[in-house]
Amino acid sequence: MATAADGAQPLVRRSQIEPAAMRSANPAKLEHRERAPHIDTLIQLVSVRVVRVADLILRIGKITFGGRFGVKPTDLRILIILGAHQPISVNEVSRRTHIDKAWISRSLRGLLRRKLIKKTAHPADSRASSLSLTKKGEALLRQIAPVAEEYQRQLLRGQQRSEVERVLDLLAERAEEMYQQTVPQGRSSRQRR
Repeated sequence: MATAADGAQPLVRRSQIEPAAMRSANPAKLEHRERAPHIDTLIQLVSVRVVRVADLILRIGKITFGGRFGVKPTDLRILIILGAHQPISVNEVSRRTHIDKAWISRSLRGLLRRKLIKKTAHPADSRASSLSLTKKGEALLRQIAPVAEEYQRQLLRGQQRSEVERVLDLLAERAEEMYQQTVPQGRSSRQRR
C-alpha cells in the first residue's frame, strides 16, 4: 500500500476532517486562515485517521447489512465471533469483540428474540451460560458472507489485499505493544475481561 510520502493519497485526507462548511464553500470567498502547526500534527495522527476510516466503513456496513439483513454492526460482530468460537460465554464474546458486556447483553436480547442464537447452561460454571448460533443464525451468516466479500472487494479495490493485511497487522502489533507499555501491570488483564 502506498503511503502519502510516496505521493499517493493518504488513507484519510485532512480535508475530510475539516468542517463541512470549509470543504463545500467557494474557496475564493473563504478568508485564508493559517492553521496552527499543532492542528496539522493532530489531524495527521494515525489514530484520528483510523477512527475516521472506521466510522465511514461502519456507516457503509450499517446500510449494507442493516438494510438488507436487519443486522446492526454489533450484532454482526457477535454472530461472527459465535460462528468462529461457539459455544462461548458472554464474557468471552465481550473480550473477543472488545465490546462492553452491557452493550453485548442488549444485542444478545435481540439476537435471542430473532432466534439467531441460543443460550445454554455453561458446563463448568453454573452462574454463566454458553452462547451458540442456531441453524437460522448459521444460515444468516451464509447469506451475509458473499455480500461481505463483495463489500470488502470494493473497499480494497486497487490495493493488494496482502499489503493491506500487512499494514493492519503492523498497526495492531504496534498498538498492542504501546498499550502494554502504557497500562500499569495488572490493569490490562482486568480491563479486557
